[in-house]
Amino acid sequence: MLTTVLARVGSLLLIAALVTMGPAAGQSPTTLTVACSSADAFAQAIYAQGAGFFTAAGLTVRLVNLQNSGAIASAVAGGSIDIGLANPIAIANAHEQGLPFEIIAPSALYRADKPTTLLVVPNASPQRTAKDLEGKTIAVIEVRGIMEASIRSWMTQSGADPANVHFIEMPFPTMGPALMQGRVDAAFIAEPFLASVRDSVREIGNPYSALAKVWYSNIWFAKGDWLAANATTAHRFVSAIEKAAVWANAHQPETAAMLLSYAKTRKALGPRVTRTFFADSLEPADIDPVLNTAVKFGAIKEPITAAALIAPGF
Repeated sequence: MLTTVLARVGSLLLIAALVTMGPAAGQSPTTLTVACSSADAFAQAIYAQGAGFFTAAGLTVRLVNLQNSGAIASAVAGGSIDIGLANPIAIANAHEQGLPFEIIAPSALYRADKPTTLLVVPNASPQRTAKDLEGKTIAVIEVRGIMEASIRSWMTQSGADPANVHFIEMPFPTMGPALMQGRVDAAFIAEPFLASVRDSVREIGNPYSALAKVWYSNIWFAKGDWLAANATTAHRFVSAIEKAAVWANAHQPETAAMLLSYAKTRKALGPRVTRTFFADSLEPADIDPVLNTAVKFGAIKEPITAAALIAPGF
């Protein structure tokens, strides 16, 4: 199956390169450095690159693999990344700290009916409710981020007190082993890493739904001064990434092969993997619920709206 998918992707790329994916006449390629990771929700740029949408837009894109929103935000702030993607809380946090981050496009869209990230415990764990997690240790991709805020919201809505929960930062690939070894009591794991531990764990909660039923879990952003100096390039990037969103949603077997290739693994993404859905238009209403929850649970200090974070003209 995987060989067939890889062959299909190879054919797609060959056709793209020869026929439809070259830059427009007279348009010189512009080089960009863009963040991504091997988690499906952070892999939109991998798919845009693999399917030729960046090339079609006249962009030469260098992808840099980073672990989480905090690491990406730091790289954008330091100038080693031109365009990054992060969750809304990370961007709002940066704004509070005086960093001129501005949102330019959506990426992964969380949908409560098809969650790609779940809070899980080992099958043998005695923990079965939010109340049972009081006083326990939970692994998240980054502390004081969107995962922690959503877990706190979910526990509170469930009648539990998250005040004494210990959150520990951990990469997704190591969460499963940490659960099995008893180093953490629960873990908030994203696809495709969730599917790899499905037989050893069970769901205890779906905390992201405590934020809203639909919202952007990742958003593309850049520094305001960079956008001012590179407005045309930024719009070409947005056009490419929006087209890639539509394509990726309709071509999940191809994107699976691209993700496996990027991650340098031949472990197939089976039918148990819930794939990410990517948004192709920027809607403030799909950001504001997350920002409101972040204020309530102290992830950001002052109320802020999505409109205040979106770059003018985007």
